[in-house]
This record gives sequence, C-alpha cells and structure tokens, in this order.
Amino acid sequence: MKNEMVKKSSSELKRLVEDHARILSKQGRIIEFNLQQLSLELAKWIESGEKYQIPQILTANSMKKDEAKILSQKFLNIKKFGILGKNIFDFNSLNYDTEKKWSDNLIVPINSENKIIPLFKTIEIRNPELVLWIKVNLFTGESLSYPKKNHNFQINHMSGMHKNHMGMMTSDSIRHASNKIGFDKAPIAQWSLPYTDPITGRTVLTASLNIISSSNKYLGSVSIDVPLDILLHGYNHLKAFSDNISSLLTEIKTTENGNKTIKIIAEQTSSPTEKEAEMMHMWQPPTEESFQKTVAQKDIEKYLSALENNKSGILNMPYKGQESIWAFSKTAQRGVSLLLILPHKDVIAPAEMAKTFIKNTIKKQSSNLILILSVVTAVIFILAFSLSQKFTSNILILVRGVKRIASGDFSTRVNIHNNDEIGELAEDFNKMVPALREHIEIKSALEVAKEVQENLLPKDSPEFRSFDIYGNSKYCDAIGGDYFDYLVSGNDKNCMRFIIGDVSGHGVPAAILMGSIRGYLHARNLNSGNLGEVLTDINKLIAADTYKTGQFMTMLAVEMNPLSGKLSWIRAGHDPAIIYDTESEKFTELNGEGIALGLMDDSVFIENEDYYLKPGQILILGTDGIWEAINSEGVFFGKDRLKKVISTNQTSSANEIAESIFEAVKDFTGSDSQEDDLTIMIVKRLNN
Repeated sequence: MKNEMVKKSSSELKRLVEDHARILSKQGRIIEFNLQQLSLELAKWIESGEKYQIPQILTANSMKKDEAKILSQKFLNIKKFGILGKNIFDFNSLNYDTEKKWSDNLIVPINSENKIIPLFKTIEIRNPELVLWIKVNLFTGESLSYPKKNHNFQINHMSGMHKNHMGMMTSDSIRHASNKIGFDKAPIAQWSLPYTDPITGRTVLTASLNIISSSNKYLGSVSIDVPLDILLHGYNHLKAFSDNISSLLTEIKTTENGNKTIKIIAEQTSSPTEKEAEMMHMWQPPTEESFQKTVAQKDIEKYLSALENNKSGILNMPYKGQESIWAFSKTAQRGVSLLLILPHKDVIAPAEMAKTFIKNTIKKQSSNLILILSVVTAVIFILAFSLSQKFTSNILILVRGVKRIASGDFSTRVNIHNNDEIGELAEDFNKMVPALREHIEIKSALEVAKEVQENLLPKDSPEFRSFDIYGNSKYCDAIGGDYFDYLVSGNDKNCMRFIIGDVSGHGVPAAILMGSIRGYLHARNLNSGNLGEVLTDINKLIAADTYKTGQFMTMLAVEMNPLSGKLSWIRAGHDPAIIYDTESEKFTELNGEGIALGLMDDSVFIENEDYYLKPGQILILGTDGIWEAINSEGVFFGKDRLKKVISTNQTSSANEIAESIFEAVKDFTGSDSQEDDLTIMIVKRLNN
C-alpha cells in the first residue's frame, strides 16, 4: 500500500512540475518577444532621431480606455510591495540620465524621449503583472528607465534601494552589469540569476538583450525585470501535498576544476498565512546553506545525470536525511530546472496514522479488559461490549462512506465528531471528497472536449486520381490550437483547398478559438470567392473575437486544380509550403506576404499564383511545432532535418511520410511528451 501511495504521488508530482516548468518557459518567451521588439525599435529611434515614428501596431491605441485602470492597479501593486507616498511613479514619462552631460558623444536624440514613451507603455499595459521595470543602458553612459521614478519618495526597511536600480547607472556599472548578466552580443535574450529588487523587495529575474544598429554596431542593452513569483504563479496549491514540500530552481554549474555540479538559484519560502506569503513574495534567492551540505555527493551526481539525460523525471533518494520523491522538469532557460522534493513520510502519513491508531487502540482495549477482569467479569463484559461497539460503529461509517464514493456518489460525507484519530481521519475524508470530485469532473470535461475537437478535424483524406493525400494533428495537451482541413473551392467545384493553421497558445483557449475560426471558414467557403476574398472576410470576424486578448492564428491556404496541378496560395503569417521534386531532389518554398489572422481587422489578403505541381512532386504543409521542437541540449529540429525525412521516404505513401516525420521529431526530442502541437499535410502527385 505504501509503495502504491508513493508511486501515485510521484506520478502526480511529475505532472505538476512539468506543467509549471511549461508555464515558466511560456512566460519567459513572452518577455523575450517584447525585448526583441524594444531592441529593434530603440535602434531605429537612435538612428532616425527626430524622424522616428513608432509603428502603429506597437502602440497601445486599442487599449486607451482601460489604460488608466491598468496603470492605476500597477501603482497600487508597487505601493503594496514596499513603497510609501503618493505620485512617486509617472507612467507617462521616462527617467533619462547620463554621466556625460553636454557631451558630443551622447547618442539619444535630444528632447525626443517622449516619442518612445508609448512603446514602453504598450509593453507595460500588455504585460502588467510580468513587467516590473524596463531599463535601457547605452554604451555612452546614458540610461532610460520606465516608469519614471520621482526622487522625493520613501522606501521601507525591505527596499534596500541601490543607485543602479533607479535608472542612473554609470558607464562602468553598465559594463559591470553586462558582464554579470552574460552579454556576448548574441541575438538572444540573456537571463540573470534571481535577486531581490531593492525598490519593491520582490525576487526578480532580469532578461536583457543587446541593441544593435543596422550597421551591426553595439549601441547598448535593454532589460525587463520580471517578478519570479509571477512567472511561477498558481504554485501555492502544492501545499496540498505537504507543508514540508521543498520547491527549488536549480542550475547545472561547472566548477573550477571542470567538474559539473548542482547549484540552487532560487527557493520557495515557507509562509503559514496568505498575508505572510504576500509580504514574503514566496520565491527568494537561496540561503547560504548550499546543496552540497544537505545532499550526499552520490545523490547530487544521480540528480545531475538524470537532468542531462531527461527533460523531466522522478527520483527516489534522501534529502536532508529523509527518503523523498524528487520531481524535476527543465525550463526554456538553458541549464535551469524546476525541482520539487516531497518526503516519503508525508506521502504515507495517512496510512501510518491509521496503522498506529489501530495498534494503540487494541493495546489500550486489551489493558482495560485485563484490569476490569480482575475486578468483576460482568462489569468487564458490559464495558468491553460498549467500547467495542462505539469503536466499530465509527469504522463501519468510514467503510460505508468509501463504498459510496466507489459507486460514484461524491455527495458522501461521514458524520463523526470524535476528538481522536478516528475524528481526524473522518475530517480528512470529508476534505478529500470534493477535491476528488473536481479532479474527475475536469478530466471528464477534457475528454469530452477532446472528442469534440477530433470531430472538427477531417477523418478521411480526399481522393483524386494520380494524387495521394494525408493530414494529421498531434496535440501536446488533451486539446490544442492546430487546425487542418480540406475544402471544395467555392469558385470551381473541381478544385480542392488545403488549409492549415496554428492558434497562438495551447489548451482550452486555443481550442475554442480554433473551433470558431473553423466555423467562419466553412460558412464563408459556401459562397463564391477566391482565397484572398475568403481570408479577408473571416479575418474581420476573427479580429472582433480576439480584440484585447492578444490571440491570433497563422494560416496557410493552398488551392489546387487536380487536372492541371495549378496552385494558388496565401500565407497569413504562416511558414511557407514546401515542394519537393523527386526527380531533381530539390526543395522549393511557396513564399508570399500576409499578416496573421486576427491582428488587424482591415487586412487584405491577395493570392499568389502560377505554380504547377508536377508528377513526382510532393507538397508539404506543416506547423512550427515540427521544426521548432527542441531536444535536451536546446537544439531545434529545424527544416533541414524535416527535408531529410521527406527525401529519405519519398517513395512511401503520404500517410507513411507524415508518420515518419512525427516519429523523427519524437526520436530527436527523446521524450514522449510534446512542447507544442504538431500538424502535417502531405499532397503527393504520382507519376501515373
């Protein structure tokens, strides 16, 4: 029984740590995407000077009516985390500082800071919880920070304010910060280790990216401070497992002698009450107690080996002298993993409590019976009967409750109010039932949603003479946002339209939007109109649905005349289709311009034409989950590997080619679980 309880808890803990690692990775990518936008626009601003104009798509015009409310709440949150006073933050201004006033070497356009305030404000409004501070440090010693911090304010004892965190860094401190964070002029964001923000007292990570001019000149860096507790929001329910669970962020480090070891870079603090948890901010940099002092070296090496060979997993080994379950999962940040450690004794505590209770009760009853037998047999009999009946009646109540739950009655409660172990067991039983019911209802709802979504996708491929056609989707969650379909052209009933799309995000929200877009597309396709007219019309409906949500769908639509093989197509923000010629063994991409659906309601889509699919050629349409799949070393699957699979299996059927691609991605990542949805469509024109 104990082994089963440990096994079940291990499985559940592994699922939870993988979910939270995935959340941490997704939130990190949002920050990195915003950094890329900021870096590009800041470079243009510095180079263009007074002529610079922010692209309309990167401003918060569509959110102006909610802007005051969002920024007001942001101010209250900052005030709550350690700042006193009023009007100390200005969300309509930037801090601008420089070490070289009146110098000719300054590169920020004079008196033009206000031009880029909407850019910073948009990032703040779109990500009010994720973004704490936005800072820009230039190689000339100039610096910008947002929001503007007035200098006449107070901070409490936990603030520990430092000049470098107020947007007034010297050129030397800029270089020092760059080295600390790890700038190497790479085109990817760099993340700092967790540290305490001196203004708010919150534990933060800093994501930074270089600013590079159009002539490839290093101009400086832009960074966003992100609260760690927001990246790992929704994490408190782990306390349902145990009050002694340890939550850690770990990193693989190389020592001076070249050996690898494990370092704790952040840990979750203990917080008895919700109010204390809020003030302690839950996640903090590690204490001075090192991993090596609490874990044996052989166990560190075992954990290190598991991290290097698996994306996630479960280990059973000691921690702080207690046998424990170790559940870990890697995040998108290279070498960083989320680790949960749950003591075995907390898992088997209910079983041990019941065992101890029964032993103690039997021992107590036996002692009483022997004592009473020495006085009078009659009294012993009456007393023993009374006690045993009371004891067994409560046990029978619990047994009947378990049987009713097993039969599906989740309204079951046991009415036992003893101030002993049986009473505690009954109280735990009554708390367990609602959680069990909620878990089963969620699982059932997802199963129904999965079945509904499967019915939205084509079950069979269309059949044309001299063509072999196949398509399939594999979701990383129970349901997802990938979509593919076959539609008969509204203009020419002999033509076939191949549709493939990818909704931003995963899970239930992406699946709901995918279902809506499918309905719009099917309804509009009933009427005449070329591909451009169809996508232009449904884009208006999608944009109305995704207003303020930030969701969108990329789509690739290809229309084919089976008689002539003529192709016309539209790329709505999606990767281009690929053509493979088996005779010349060359690949061709069907390029074209087009914005993703749902981003702008006035977008107009125009067809690309004049390509003919010849006998022996293969048309491939796919989603980015295939070529952006990442292995344990952080390497992408890429389109070159995709092309190699197609070339190797060119003589196989369309079905076999598609399944070979799925299998190749699985082998490459080395995991049965997927980070993203995978969808592929194969249209093979035969030589006969």
